[in-house]
Amino acid sequence: MRSLQLALFILLAGGPDLAEARAWKGVAPGATGQADVLQRFGEPTTRTKRGSRTVLAYYGDQALEGAKQSQFHLDAAGTVQEITIFLATPLDAETIEGTYGKPPKKTFVEDTFQKVWLYPAQGVTVYFGKEGFVEALSFAPGNGRRAAPETTAATAATTPADGADTAGASPAAHASAPPSTIRTAPAAAPTAAPR
Repeated sequence: MRSLQLALFILLAGGPDLAEARAWKGVAPGATGQADVLQRFGEPTTRTKRGSRTVLAYYGDQALEGAKQSQFHLDAAGTVQEITIFLATPLDAETIEGTYGKPPKKTFVEDTFQKVWLYPAQGVTVYFGKEGFVEALSFAPGNGRRAAPETTAATAATTPADGADTAGASPAAHASAPPSTIRTAPAAAPTAAPR
């Protein structure tokens, strides 16, 4: 089972150089445009406006290999800024650590206290479900610097691809609701979840 999880993670993360490349299935946050996403995967299941971003979501019959749902968050210029993947098969923490190392930042979703690991240098965010397994990953442009280990409290504001409001739900708690943002605050003064 562990080798199946590792193989699935390598497939999802983009191949053998996944720690350096934040690309997923050939789509790199900060570099790939909307036209490239549409050429690779076709028309999305849904196209939703979320603030200034447009989210292209593929799920159901159009789910991409290895994912229940994949979302490509585009800026106003049409460039992918974030990719969120809800995994078809949950992964364990050891698989993530074996790929990315110990998380430099740990946080949690304030409403549910579900774990979130942040890898800022690589632009990777890992969301754990209630059972303790990784259920979603988010890829964004990394900052290129190693962060000092830190623990924070987080608030995830989420909206499912169909536009229904589920503010405060974690990606792991609602498979159709990706994180649009995750805000961190010192553990002593956590921020309230948006409602």
